[in-house]
Amino acid sequence: MVLMSGPYPHSAADLALAPVLLNLEQNLAGLRDSRDLEYSLALELTDDSAFYHTEAERARRIESAATRDVDLHGWHVRTTPDMYGLVVEHGDYKVTLMLGSQLTEYLQSGKAVSR
Repeated sequence: MVLMSGPYPHSAADLALAPVLLNLEQNLAGLRDSRDLEYSLALELTDDSAFYHTEAERARRIESAATRDVDLHGWHVRTTPDMYGLVVEHGDYKVTLMLGSQLTEYLQSGKAVSR
């Protein structure tokens, strides 16, 4: 028998981390690859950019789009303090997913660049 030297799952939430991350990344990839980010966000969230005036409001919008239709299994998602990623956390465990340049630009300036 070999003992594990690193962290291992302690709960059902820990076991769900991989599917949670994959689903969040899939949602983010769809936004990153969008030719019209504003349209994609509006369509996903059935809202309008006029509701989002500040960086914090836009961050919540990205969080909502990233977590849409994702069962988080007790994991919590928030924007990183530097606005370059999303932190997925549960207890003492944290994983960061990067937003990419198009989403970061949108968060910081409010301009959804069309490609």
